[in-house]
Amino acid sequence: MSNQGSGQGFDLFKSLNSLRETVSRTIEDGISAASGTQLLPLDIYETETHIVIVAGPLSGIQPESIDVSVTGETLTIKGETKPDLDIPEGQFLRRERRFGAFARAIKLTQQVHADQADAEFKEGLLKISLPKVESPDPKVINIRTVES
Repeated sequence: MSNQGSGQGFDLFKSLNSLRETVSRTIEDGISAASGTQLLPLDIYETETHIVIVAGPLSGIQPESIDVSVTGETLTIKGETKPDLDIPEGQFLRRERRFGAFARAIKLTQQVHADQADAEFKEGLLKISLPKVESPDPKVINIRTVES
């Protein structure tokens, strides 16, 4: 079955990637809830030269208290949000903002130059830009004939 005539082909890779992301998010939400650790919301996109991760919003946190590291193919972001108001718990009529430890580990889709990464914190959002490692052109290997 083909959708060639309609101009909208089925992209198996995109569908599998979307399914993988949904399953990963469901597992991460369950682990986060069980451990008491908050799940850090992320947006991840790529340009021709970089993988970019935008994390947040991160209210009540200073950028120096966020740890970002790359080990192998995994980017890890850790930190802790703290209330910005010193109000005793019993005085709250409603408390919807969450505070506490957060962590997020993301498997990167390709190799990056971690030593050239750039991170900026602006208006409660953490933006991490990771330069991609360029894929080398395939090398052609000539086959030689060996006489017995």
